[in-house]
Amino acid sequence: MANLRLESDHDQSVVGHLEEFAARVSVILLVLVTLTVLFSQRVDDVLIEWLDALAPCSDCMVVFEPGAWIGLRWTAAILLAALLTLPLVVQQAVAFASPGLLPGERRRLALGLTFASTVGVGVGVASGGIAAPYVYTSAMRTVESTGLVLALDAVTLVQLTLALMWILALLGAATGVALGAGLVGRLDRERVVTWRWRVSLPLVLLIVGSTWATTNELRWPLAVFAALVLEVPLLPWRRREPRTLPTVLDHEGRRRRVLVVDCAHRGGVNSTVSWNDTLYRLTTSAGLVDHQRERTALIERMQDGMATDVILLGCTEDALPARFIEAVASTGARLRFMDQQDHEEDHAPMTTRSLAQRLDLYVTNILGP
Repeated sequence: MANLRLESDHDQSVVGHLEEFAARVSVILLVLVTLTVLFSQRVDDVLIEWLDALAPCSDCMVVFEPGAWIGLRWTAAILLAALLTLPLVVQQAVAFASPGLLPGERRRLALGLTFASTVGVGVGVASGGIAAPYVYTSAMRTVESTGLVLALDAVTLVQLTLALMWILALLGAATGVALGAGLVGRLDRERVVTWRWRVSLPLVLLIVGSTWATTNELRWPLAVFAALVLEVPLLPWRRREPRTLPTVLDHEGRRRRVLVVDCAHRGGVNSTVSWNDTLYRLTTSAGLVDHQRERTALIERMQDGMATDVILLGCTEDALPARFIEAVASTGARLRFMDQQDHEEDHAPMTTRSLAQRLDLYVTNILGP
C-alpha cells in the first residue's frame, strides 16, 4: 500500500513539499518566539513558586552558578510557550499530512495527536506538581536520618524535575495512544511488532538521548523502565489475529482476500441467505460510479482488509473513472467485473440465492481447484 494513489491525488515536487513544510514551521516558530519573549518577563515568579513546592526544605536551596539560573529562566519560558503552542502544532501537522491520508486515517491522526498531547501534558504536569515534591520529601527524610547536611542546587533540582516530566509525558502519551488503538481494533499481533519498531524503540532512544546530560546515573534504569512501560499496553493485543478479509489459499498456495462490492445495490445483502463468508466478504456501494467519496471509502475498506481481489457487481469498467482503476491497481489488488465477464448469460433479474451461488462459483474459479 506504500504506492497508493487516490483520484484526488496530484503530483507535487519535493521542493513544493519542503516549501509547505517550511511555511508551516515558520508559523509555529513565530508564535513560539513571541510567547517565549512574553513569558520571559514573568518566568522568575513562576520558577520561585514552583521551587517552593518542589523544595523538601526551606533553607537548603542554593544557586551555585548565576549563569545557570539565567539559562533555566529561558528554558522555562520556552517550555511554557511550547505548551500553549501545542494545539497549533497538532493542527499544522494534521493539515500537512492530510493530503496523503485516507479519510479514516485523517480522523485517526487528528484524534491520536490530540489525545496524545492531552494525556502527555496531563501526566507531565501531574508528575511535576504532585509526584516530584513527594519524591523529594521522601529523599529528604532519608538524608536526614543519616545525619548529613543537605545543600541542594536549585537549578539542578529543576532540571532533573523537567527531565522526569518530559520522560513521563512521553510515556503517558504513547501508552494512552496504544491503549486507545487497541480498544478500537487498530492493534493486532502483526501491528504490535510494527508498533515496537516504529514507536517504542524510537521513543526509548529519544528519552535516553534527550536526557543524557541531566539524568546521569539514572539514564539506563530509566531506559529499561521506559521500555517496560511501553510494552505493557501492547500485551493484550500481541496474540490478536489481524482483522482482515477472509484469508484463503489459492491453488498456488498464495494468500487471497476477496472483497465483493455490489455497485447496483442489488438487495439481499441483509437477507437470510447464507453468503460464503469463508471465501469472501460482501458489501454494497450504490454510489460507486457517481460519487468520489464512495470510491475513496472503498479504497479504504480494501486497505483495512488487505484485499487482493475486488469483484464489482452491477457496474462496468467503462462506467468508472480511469483514475479509480489506477488507484485500485496501486493497492496491489486485482479488480474484476463479474457481470461483464458473464455477459453471455441471461440478464434477467437474479434472486438472492442464485446470486450467492454464482458468487460462490465465481470466487472458487478465481482461487482455483
